[in-house]
Amino acid sequence: MTNLSFEAVEEWLDRHPDLAADYFVRKAELSAVNKWLVAHGFLTVTQGSCSRRGSASLTGSPCVSPSSPIDRITDTLFNDDDAKHRRSNSKKYLRHNFAKSKSKSVFRTYEPSAASAAAEARRSSFRAMRKYSSLPPSSNYMLCLLIESKVRLPRFESITLDRKKQLRSQDEKDFFLDIVKDIANDLDLKGLTHKIIVNLSLLLCADGASLFIVQSTSAGKKVLVSKVFDVHSGTNIYPATTEDNAMEVPWGKGILGYVADTGDTVNLECACEDPRYNDEVDRITGYHTDSLLCMPVKNSYDEIIAVAQVVNKSSDEDDSCGCFTPKDEKMFETYLQFVGIAITNAQLMEASQAEYERNRSLLEVVHDLFEEQTSLENVILKTLQRAQRLLKCERAAVMLLEDGSEKQNVKFSKIFELNCPVSGQSKNNAKEVGSSEMAKHLLHLAEQVASSGENLNIADSVEVEKGSAGNVRSMLAMPIRNRNFQIIGVAKIINKLNGQPFDENDEQLFEAFTIFCGLGINNTLMYNELEKAMARQKVAIEVLSYHATASAQEVQALQREAAPEASKWNLGSLTFDDFSLSQDQMVLAAVRMFSDLRLTSRFKIEYKTLLRWLITVKRNYRNVPYHNWRHAFNVAHNMFSLLKTCDAMSTFEEVECLGMFVGCLCHDLDHRGTNNSFQEKTGSALALLYGTQNTMEQHHFNHAVMILNSEGHNIFSNLSSSQYSRVMNILKVSILATDLTVYFQLRSQFFPLVDEGQFDVGVREHRDLLRSLLMTACDIAASTKPWDIQFKVAKLVTSEFFDQGDLEKTKLKITPPALMDRDRKHELPLLQMRWIKDICLPLFERLAKVNPKIAPMRDGALKNMTKWSKLAASQNGLSDILDPPEIPPRVPDG
Repeated sequence: MTNLSFEAVEEWLDRHPDLAADYFVRKAELSAVNKWLVAHGFLTVTQGSCSRRGSASLTGSPCVSPSSPIDRITDTLFNDDDAKHRRSNSKKYLRHNFAKSKSKSVFRTYEPSAASAAAEARRSSFRAMRKYSSLPPSSNYMLCLLIESKVRLPRFESITLDRKKQLRSQDEKDFFLDIVKDIANDLDLKGLTHKIIVNLSLLLCADGASLFIVQSTSAGKKVLVSKVFDVHSGTNIYPATTEDNAMEVPWGKGILGYVADTGDTVNLECACEDPRYNDEVDRITGYHTDSLLCMPVKNSYDEIIAVAQVVNKSSDEDDSCGCFTPKDEKMFETYLQFVGIAITNAQLMEASQAEYERNRSLLEVVHDLFEEQTSLENVILKTLQRAQRLLKCERAAVMLLEDGSEKQNVKFSKIFELNCPVSGQSKNNAKEVGSSEMAKHLLHLAEQVASSGENLNIADSVEVEKGSAGNVRSMLAMPIRNRNFQIIGVAKIINKLNGQPFDENDEQLFEAFTIFCGLGINNTLMYNELEKAMARQKVAIEVLSYHATASAQEVQALQREAAPEASKWNLGSLTFDDFSLSQDQMVLAAVRMFSDLRLTSRFKIEYKTLLRWLITVKRNYRNVPYHNWRHAFNVAHNMFSLLKTCDAMSTFEEVECLGMFVGCLCHDLDHRGTNNSFQEKTGSALALLYGTQNTMEQHHFNHAVMILNSEGHNIFSNLSSSQYSRVMNILKVSILATDLTVYFQLRSQFFPLVDEGQFDVGVREHRDLLRSLLMTACDIAASTKPWDIQFKVAKLVTSEFFDQGDLEKTKLKITPPALMDRDRKHELPLLQMRWIKDICLPLFERLAKVNPKIAPMRDGALKNMTKWSKLAASQNGLSDILDPPEIPPRVPDG
């Protein structure tokens, strides 16, 4: 056995490059091809697969089957003259390639030179590698590779033309089986057509063959289209690289059209003598057709899907006289049955590939919409670029309607145009209608679409003005609608690149694009409105912050005044006069109460910060009759009296006392003089923001948090993190407890515990109940004050309730509750008596049992109820007083 060194083998391969290349083409696996691509810098994706096809049917002629998804990717091609530079997927290049493809002859029958064959081989290699080298490693592209890598198609190595001839002469049965296998695995119509016509030429010993596929036009008519036309035996003609090289034959015209229309077989000895024969191709190519055999190709439903034709029977055959025999017809018919199956499969694959590309393009549009929402122009232009690329049209445009534009008088406010690049300059911009170069006739057509709401598909030539508008061969226009299905604009595309009109498939695709465009416009406009709203909110907050927070002058003025002792203003008394202090005096009194409760020293609250916070809290109460700053101060004073005078402070932790006292001062912040029920009935912004449970109380708490978070207002700044979390939780619970609906829920738990002697302040849950009910007691403590104070408070509450009742009558057109009906003000004594009897007195009685020092509040409420009862008896009779309703009427908070 001869031992050959690696150097010797490599030297031999260098001396025989043709044999080396032939061996590589026949034997190399996909992994070896990928390694070669990686080594030469073409492959950047290490994992990927494409369908491997058979070798060329023609001897020495490399034929790359376009059945793999390579030809579906048009992002980047390599220049034949300069393979080092890649071409971008620009409109300029697409236009250039379109024009170049038009200049190629589809009837070429000459033998290509060695140089052109080498160039074609390079182009085939570049087409194979551009899939891996031109696309960015995006998620969509990697997904495409992953899907393709999971698809394994059957493979059959196609033998060379010489080998086929030899096989036919030796064993016709094996030859027939070979050419059936040859087309059984090819799922691309162009590559399949090339194989079929070569195999037909060999099978029937014909000089040439052709195959025409049945297709439908946008007008619903049928035509015959050849993917590869007139490939003669022994020539090196490759499948067309673009759809534009296909040749069409009208339905019913010529021999081909006749066979497609009738389904008959035509066998002619002298084709030129038949009146149905069209010699146009012969005159163009200089080729003379004598004998001809034409037969339809049918699918499994017996429908004609193609027409096959062979011409000029070879006279070299022993049994041939230069014409096609019945035996040829039988063999032709048999092979075309397999051809019908192969074409059906290829068409299904082509449809699935097209659907995949369409879906991917639509997903990319959705991605663009979510990626870009800040600029209306960018959203529309990105959508138009996707539509132009997928629908292969020259121009695209979107015209937006003016706000308030009516169907009878349509006016466009802005036009977005996307044109093919001209001289390297692309026109992709938004213009005002007056400065747009769009033809008036096109604008008129767009106005018709906007006014009618119907799609417009013009397949014939449209007469437009000459100039920059250009000629319009076909146009598709559709209305753009918003989420309310209102027309907000018109989108249109003009002139397909292949010169054909827009068909039904184009209409479906473009309709999807208009829907996405409408979504993009709607989202962008909403985003812009949101930005404006946020800006307005920011300005409003800045203005309110300036006007609603304490000024430095106010803080300095109060700093110079000392807070008097609690005894001077009778702050420790449960019978404190709610109207005895002025606005500023109440701020100083609040400072004194903070100090006497040891909250300032215990939690290290800075004096200036406390003053600033109190003044700001005061300023954030509205000027309503009752739920104002004075009411907040009085509730806080009541809490101070309970904690200090009634010794309730020993029951709670210091942080709980801080949360309750601050909660009293903030419990009605920004109260509007209307209750939760009114917010729900009117569907106010507060109800939308907080819902219908504890609406106003949630707003009061959030307003308190906003003030605490304002610069220089955080009286909790020196608390530890655990203390801060605890006090904020207590603050929220305390404010929400002032809602009477919460009070009714809690008293059903609290009252039985007290009545049965099971209440224990040592149990945390019991203490939480007590803390919330003390908030309610402080909020309604006006019912316990001396009669003159109680009567004055009742008049203020009633005045505020009547104002809400008036709003319900005028705005909501409903009858308000008796408590808020100005027309029933004579019932006030009875309502007040029931209020104390059913709401206030039961609570003070239980609290007095828990803490006997609270008994004066119970006694004060009893005295006031007696007063109201006497007034009610004098007006309505004693029977109403003695038998009050069991269930108390619903009343507003506070």
